[in-house]
Amino acid sequence: MPVRELEALFCPKGVAVVAEGDPPLARVAARNLAAGYGGVVQRVEASALASLASVPELVLIAAPAERLAALVAQVGAGGARAALLLGAHGDDPDLRLRLRAAAREHGVRLLGPASLGVAVPSRRFYAGAFHRPPPAGRVALVAQSGTLAGAVIDWAHRREVGFSHIAVLGDAMDVGVADLLDYLSAQPECQAVLLVLDALTDARRFVSAARAASRLKPVIVLRTGRRDGDDRVFDAAIRRAGLLRVAALEELFDALETLAVSTPIRGDRLAIVANGRGVGRLAADALLEGGGRLAVPAELPNPLDLGEGAEGAAYANALGRLRADKAVDAVLLLHAPTALAAAGDVARTVAAAIDASSRTPVLTSWLGERDAEHATGELARHHVPVFDTPDRAVRAFQHALAFRRNQELLTETPPSVPEDFVPDAAAARRVIDGALVADRAALTDAEARALFTAYGIPVAGVDAFPGHDLAVTVHEDAQFGPVLTVGHLAARFPGETAVALPPLNMALAREALERVPAVRLALEEGLDAATLDSAALLLVKVAQLVADVEDVAQLTLVPVRLGSGGVRAGGAMARLVEAGQRRAPFAIRPYPKEMERPLPLADGRTLLLRPLVPEDEPALKALFKRLTPAEIRLRFFTQKQELTHSVAARMTQLDYDREMGLAVAELGRPGVATVHGVVHLASTPDGDRAEFAVMLAHDMAGLGLGPVLMRRIIDHARATGLKEVFGEVLHENRAMLRLCEAFGFTRHTQKDDPAVAHVVLTL
Repeated sequence: MPVRELEALFCPKGVAVVAEGDPPLARVAARNLAAGYGGVVQRVEASALASLASVPELVLIAAPAERLAALVAQVGAGGARAALLLGAHGDDPDLRLRLRAAAREHGVRLLGPASLGVAVPSRRFYAGAFHRPPPAGRVALVAQSGTLAGAVIDWAHRREVGFSHIAVLGDAMDVGVADLLDYLSAQPECQAVLLVLDALTDARRFVSAARAASRLKPVIVLRTGRRDGDDRVFDAAIRRAGLLRVAALEELFDALETLAVSTPIRGDRLAIVANGRGVGRLAADALLEGGGRLAVPAELPNPLDLGEGAEGAAYANALGRLRADKAVDAVLLLHAPTALAAAGDVARTVAAAIDASSRTPVLTSWLGERDAEHATGELARHHVPVFDTPDRAVRAFQHALAFRRNQELLTETPPSVPEDFVPDAAAARRVIDGALVADRAALTDAEARALFTAYGIPVAGVDAFPGHDLAVTVHEDAQFGPVLTVGHLAARFPGETAVALPPLNMALAREALERVPAVRLALEEGLDAATLDSAALLLVKVAQLVADVEDVAQLTLVPVRLGSGGVRAGGAMARLVEAGQRRAPFAIRPYPKEMERPLPLADGRTLLLRPLVPEDEPALKALFKRLTPAEIRLRFFTQKQELTHSVAARMTQLDYDREMGLAVAELGRPGVATVHGVVHLASTPDGDRAEFAVMLAHDMAGLGLGPVLMRRIIDHARATGLKEVFGEVLHENRAMLRLCEAFGFTRHTQKDDPAVAHVVLTL
């Protein structure tokens, strides 16, 4: 159902509380609504529901399990757009089916059962059984557990953190985490999202929505039940989506302060300033033990001990020198209680010395409860995070670094695959079919070797080839689908391996390898970059094999030896999906190779029409340089000197589940092959409409590339079930308007923007 229907949850025109009898949850919910909500609130007995002249947009229902589906159908038929189901009803599959059927029949979005409710504190809207009204702020909270949501609200209240939105999912049989991430991404008053999760019902939708949300605002995740399933796989999904994961409640808000309050942290070199040697060394120990790095300033020691009597001027002077030092990425100021300098005076001087234009962030820790009270308010007004202990400040700094690394991984431009690698799909298919005909799930040693060889991974002996041994495996996770693990050959503990979610490119594969302690050790011992690239390519090939061959359930390469002569695989095993079973889908949709088409031109050349990939970023920048200033303005509605990395990455690093980009390119490897034109199609969060945009080199005009791109993207829109394709075109862009007219687009102009035509194609 459309995400826009969630507006009825957070901003309804009216609310009704429907209950059988006087259950406590309904009583508390009605009291909360009456306390602040300015709209119409009705308290209705379930038996009297039919007497309502009209049912409001949002209905809170507290009733026995056997009555829920009928009540949902009744309120939906009466005009409700959303229903919030209070109270737990156990794990009843039949109840789930009946509730979903009733909701879909009447177009109602369901939150719950077992939902605590929703809140928008800035509007004094508290629709649920909250034990206290949450304060208003800029952070959204999405939680599955009502008790944990209550704990977070209380914790935030003590730390003076407010919320833009709160939603407690409960059993999440309809509205889930992905829906709420899509909704909150579009809300300007929400500047960060806190997720408190237990289990996911749709991992692929979650990863897709999380990747989209994290491009716009920080998303911080706390997961309970970490022993359920393989937690490393969940961690890999969080990393791949560009989110930040924390392990404890206090870390949730510590991380929030560094991400949503302070200047973004751009590097890992931390300078520490303290009014005592001991407290400075305490912070340095915490940093180094956590794998961090002390900065090496040009003129000052690190940690810097200002002495017990240090006043604000000494702190301000040190801060100014360190923020000007290019060897320093962030500064941590520590102040321990002392009789020689008042904490409040020091804090005021430090706050006044903060230069908002500086790119070097400042974190602080004012030790001592009374001193912290004096300092926190003054520093917070200057957007300087304050922590009560040095180790919490250091941990928050490291969380910010982890978030930055995940964000960089999300938008990093991968290098082109270092060889013209074309798998022998026919040979691989023969191997698979042979095993299927023989009714075998396990491939023989010869068959496994042949399968890997078809994907450019020869399997031979490694006895005479010295080096470092790894094991590479692929297995199926019930939630996240195929998962790749690489680690030490004799790994016994999780920390000795790295987990990654296919599909992979060279950057993702190399990042996974660099997380393996055995690989880091090999690099320290002189393993060359070319060998690391060869190992990364091997992982890319394994991931592509799994993406191309849906029959594969498990793969193993062992040993994989990294040495001065490159990379070799010594043994292989493979197992197919059991007869009558289907493999769990990928958490991230692989490259849609089926959309590739040869494109013969009238002049005898043959180009390739294919989906864009991250490696195409340099080719897209080169295409931009071929545009004239007039063409740039027609395409981007303004003049641009260059296509920046952030824009080009957004155009090439696609989530094929919710957007598509097609390129007309020369034959050859992405990243090397020239791109002559592209078309993009980006779906709205509702998934029923999508906006298109075309960029085509003028020196390729007259070859019919524009109509080809438009036809293919419209065909794709129809195939994915979109109802409408739309775009914005300047009226002076007559060529594009003629193209749209030829494909049946209608055109109209907004009164407030007469220079732009809004074109729409109903599918």
